[in-house]
Amino acid sequence: MVDIKFGTQLFYSQSYSFIRNKFIEANKENWDSIWLPDHLSGIPGAAIDDFLSLWPMFGSFSEISKEKTFGSCVTDPHRMHPAVLAQIATTINHITGGKFILGIGAGEGMNLKAYNIPFDHALSKMLETIQLMKQFWKKGKRITFKGNFYQTKKAVLLPKPISEIPIWVASNGPKTIEMTGKVADGWLPLGVSTKFYKVGIDKINEVLQKEGRDASKFTYGVFNRVFMNDDEQKVDEQVRGVKMAMVMQPLVIKELGYWKDDFDDLFCEATGYKCEEISLLKVDREDIGKFDLNKLSIIIDHVPDEVVRNNIMFGTKEEIIEKIQKYVDIGAQYFVLEIQNGASSKNAPFTYWDVSRILSNEVIPIFKS
Repeated sequence: MVDIKFGTQLFYSQSYSFIRNKFIEANKENWDSIWLPDHLSGIPGAAIDDFLSLWPMFGSFSEISKEKTFGSCVTDPHRMHPAVLAQIATTINHITGGKFILGIGAGEGMNLKAYNIPFDHALSKMLETIQLMKQFWKKGKRITFKGNFYQTKKAVLLPKPISEIPIWVASNGPKTIEMTGKVADGWLPLGVSTKFYKVGIDKINEVLQKEGRDASKFTYGVFNRVFMNDDEQKVDEQVRGVKMAMVMQPLVIKELGYWKDDFDDLFCEATGYKCEEISLLKVDREDIGKFDLNKLSIIIDHVPDEVVRNNIMFGTKEEIIEKIQKYVDIGAQYFVLEIQNGASSKNAPFTYWDVSRILSNEVIPIFKS
C-alpha cells in the first residue's frame, strides 16, 4: 500500500516574520513537508510580487523544525551554474539531516525576461544541470563534464550530501515529461486535470521501463492550488480567475475538449503567439499586458465553469477530498498544496490559517488511515 504524503507550499513572503509564522504553524500540523517557491516576481496577471529568497530561509527554518522535509517548488536552471545549485542543495541536505527535495522546472518568464537572464534551450539546460549535479553528488571530485552548455574539467564539490538528494521535475509538456522519466526522481506537475495526469503517469512509466529504472524509487507528486470555502459566490470568483489564467495554457483547453478550430487564429491575433508556442517561460507581465483580453475572453467563456471547478482543488472540504481521491486512484503519491485563502480575519471562517488546519486535521488523516 502506497503511503500518501502531503506538503504545504508557503507562498508569498511579504515579510520574514509573516512567512516564519506560517512555517511555525505548519510545523505543528500533519504536513509531511514544507515547500517554498523560488520567485523574483509574481506570476503574470497576479498582484503578488513579494518573495524572499528560499535558500537562506531553509537554513533558518531547519533550526525550528527537525522533523519536516523541505522542498523547493520550484527553482530553474538559468539563474545559477549547476555547481552552485548543487552546492546549495548539498548544504541544505546537511542542515536538514537529509530531508530536502530539490524541485526544478524549465523556468518562467516572470523570473527571467525583465532581468535579461538568458533562457534559451531551457529543456536542454535543465537536462545538463540535473546530470552534472548528480555527478557532483555521487563522485565529489575530478568531475569532467562536456555538455553543450556546461563544461567542467576535474572539478571538485565536497563534501558530498549525507544522503541522496531527490530531484523532482515540474513538467507539464510532453518532452519535459519524457525527460523526467529519464533522469528525475519524481514528478511534480501543476495539477490541471486528472486526464492529463494519467497520460503523464503512463508516459513516465513507459520511459522508466525503457531506461531500466526502478519505478518503486520514483515518486509521483502533483502540485495543486487550494481554495476552500462554503460560499459558492466566493468559489465562483476564484474559478473565474483560474479561467483567465488558462489563457496561458491553450493546449489544456484543447485537451479538455473546449477548443474550436477558429480559436487558433483568434489566439494568435490576441497574443502574437501560436498555441503550441506560448508558455510561462516565454511571457511575463509586460507581454500579457499587451494581450487583447476581449478576444481571449471569447475563448475562455467557451469553457464551462463547472469543467474548471471539477479539475482544480477549489470548493468545499468535501469537494477537495473527492478531488484528492481522484488523483490517488490514478497513482498520485505526494501532494504539494498551496493555499489561496487570504490570511486576514476578514476571510473567516476560511482564512489561510483555518484552511491549513482543516486540511491537516480533517483531510490528510483520511488518506493516512
